[in-house]
Amino acid sequence: MWIQSLRLSKFRNYLSQNIEFNENINIFLGDNAQGKTNLLESIYYLANAKSFKSFRDKDLIMFNEKEMALDGLIRKNESFKNVKIRVNENKKEIFVNDIKYDKNKDLKSLFKLVLFTPEDLTIIKDGPNFRRNLIDDIIISVNFSYKALKKDFDKVLSQRNKVLKNQRSKYFKEELMAFDQQIIRLNYKIYRYREKYISLINTYAKKNHSNLTENKEDLSIIYRPDIVAKDIEEYREKFSKNKSYDLKYYRTTSGSQRDEIDIIINGKDSKKFGSQGQQRSAILNIKLANVNLIENTSQDKAIILFDDVFSELDEKRSNFLLENLGGFQTIITATNTKSLDRVDKSKIRKIKDGHIK
Repeated sequence: MWIQSLRLSKFRNYLSQNIEFNENINIFLGDNAQGKTNLLESIYYLANAKSFKSFRDKDLIMFNEKEMALDGLIRKNESFKNVKIRVNENKKEIFVNDIKYDKNKDLKSLFKLVLFTPEDLTIIKDGPNFRRNLIDDIIISVNFSYKALKKDFDKVLSQRNKVLKNQRSKYFKEELMAFDQQIIRLNYKIYRYREKYISLINTYAKKNHSNLTENKEDLSIIYRPDIVAKDIEEYREKFSKNKSYDLKYYRTTSGSQRDEIDIIINGKDSKKFGSQGQQRSAILNIKLANVNLIENTSQDKAIILFDDVFSELDEKRSNFLLENLGGFQTIITATNTKSLDRVDKSKIRKIKDGHIK
C-alpha cells in the first residue's frame, strides 16, 4: 500500500501543490519553516483526519483563507482509493471514492502510517501516559476495535470521577455502582489487550534493537499493570478494594489509566539511566516494531513518515533504518543529505516557501 499522489489546497503554507510519490523512498529537503513538516502533516491528516501538531482543524487552513482541502490517491496492488478531506471553520467532510465517509469511522482501515519525529524522545523522558499512548496507538493500528474500547473507557472514567466529586448527591451510591460495573469490564479488556500486544511489540523491538547494536544491547518493554488478575472476577475484587481511596480522593485511583510501561536497556530503566542515543534507538526500534506488527498481522505495509529525524541520527542508525525499510514507501524530510548518502539523488526534491520542485 502506498500513496501515489496528493493535492494540497490552502493547507498551512501550501496555496496549491500537486505531488507525485514513488512507491519506495521519497526525500524532501528544505530549510526550517519552509513546509517540510506541513507536508508530512497533510499525509498524516489524510490517514487519520486529525493532526499530530494541532488540536484544532481550523489551524490547518492557510492564513486569511476560509477552507482547506486534501485530495490523495492511495494504491494497493491494482486497486485505488481516492480520499478527499475538506475543512472550513465550521465543519469537516471526508469522501472516499466520492462517497461521503462517516467521520466516526476510522480512516486507518484504508491505509496505515507510522510517524517518526524528533519529539518521540518525550515518550521515554516524560510521564507514563506518553508510553501508554504509544502502545495504545500501536494496538489501534492493527486492531480497530481497541479504539472504541479506549473511547468508552475514557468516557466512563470521566463520568465516574464526576460522580465521586459529588458524594452528597442522594443518587450517589446507585450511580457509583452502575459506573463500577462498566469501568471494571472495560478496564479488564484493556488490561488483556495491552498484555497481548506488548508481548508482541517486545518480541519485534528486541530483535530490531539487537540487530542495530550488533547484539551489544538488550531492549525490553515491560508491562506493569496497576491491577494484575487471572480473570475478571479477580480484577473486580482488587478494584473494589481501592474504593475507600476513591472516596477519599474524589477520583478513580486504580485501573488501566495508572498502568506503567518501562523501556529497559541492558536491565536498566532507559528513562533514568539511558543515554539520549540509547533512548532514541529504543523508540526507533519500538516504532519499527509497529511496522513489523502491521505487516505480520494484516499482510499490509505501512507508509513510513520521517520528520527531520535523520539529522538526529548517526550514520550507523541512519543506514540501519534505510536498510530495514526496503519494500516500504518511506517519505523523509530533512535539511540536508548528510545522513542520506546512500540514497539515490534522483529521489530528492526541494521545498521552499510552500512550493515543491
